[in-house]
Amino acid sequence: MTRWEYLIVALPRFEDPTASGQSSPAVRALNDEGRRGWEAVGMTLLDDGSMAVLLKRPAAAESPDPRDPA
Repeated sequence: MTRWEYLIVALPRFEDPTASGQSSPAVRALNDEGRRGWEAVGMTLLDDGSMAVLLKRPAAAESPDPRDPA
């Protein structure tokens, strides 16, 4: 059974990438996390207009969970 670890990050306010000719800071932040093995699985808009993103990746090998039936 795959075990997961989770991370929640707040992204910078979205900027139109055409304004700078490059990807936006939010996209760069997600790409950085993707290079570390994280996958975005959900997001929500926060009151200040920024986004919180839920990321997951397989957890490192650990001892079996004693609550799991063998």
